[in-house]
Amino acid sequence: MLFRSGFSKIESNLYRIEFKKIYRNIKRYYTKGVFFMVDNFAAGKTAKSEQTRKRIIHTFLSLIDEKKWDKITVKELCARSEITRGTFYQYYSDIYELMEQIQASLLSDIQTRFAQIQSESRSGFPIEEFLEKFDYEPPQNLIVWFDFCKDNQDAIRALLDLQNGDIYFEKKLKHLLIDTINEMMDTDGLPHDELRNYFVKAFSELHFLAARIWLESDESDFLSVSEVVNLLNTMRVGAGYLTFKRNISPEFAQKIKELY
Repeated sequence: MLFRSGFSKIESNLYRIEFKKIYRNIKRYYTKGVFFMVDNFAAGKTAKSEQTRKRIIHTFLSLIDEKKWDKITVKELCARSEITRGTFYQYYSDIYELMEQIQASLLSDIQTRFAQIQSESRSGFPIEEFLEKFDYEPPQNLIVWFDFCKDNQDAIRALLDLQNGDIYFEKKLKHLLIDTINEMMDTDGLPHDELRNYFVKAFSELHFLAARIWLESDESDFLSVSEVVNLLNTMRVGAGYLTFKRNISPEFAQKIKELY
């Protein structure tokens, strides 16, 4: 045995203890190195996977400029993305799942943004106190909508395209928008009636119209975000004032009834 020849029992034990320390250190550093390499490999693989996913989505959105989204094939998407069909199927089962995941991500994004401003919203007031309590500054609802469109402009432009986009996505998005417009009008003191329903419908349609035109235009050719927000806010102020005026004047209320 290693420690029997030429060493006392005490010396043999000391050498044995020292050898175990060296062995443990070597094992520890080797294990750390292995884990470090594994972690780096996993991180690199994740980053590459995310890049591939983004490439697939980007290519899909660009193809919507050319044809109806549900007419796009996996074959042409892969050819344009320069990936194999096998790579595509690692991420999505078909074009419909790809579209579904894109929409789910967008809807989650806008819901999160609206939920944040909802928690910070002002308290409402009776419409009769309009002149004293109405806040003429553009509400966050308007700003958040256009920030959302700007941050996701490629996807929003493609999915809201009148020819090649998805009408069902527009309906889902419009439903969320109508909810937040109603919250805004609750804050502004507008009662739930036919006039308010008209304002809500007009507001939601104008949001989509402005977003479409704005995303398709250079900022130099169209209004800036702040100008679009101010324009919509002017309509909001007008809706509040018309409702206030109708409530304090029976004659004006009759005229409004005849118009709307």
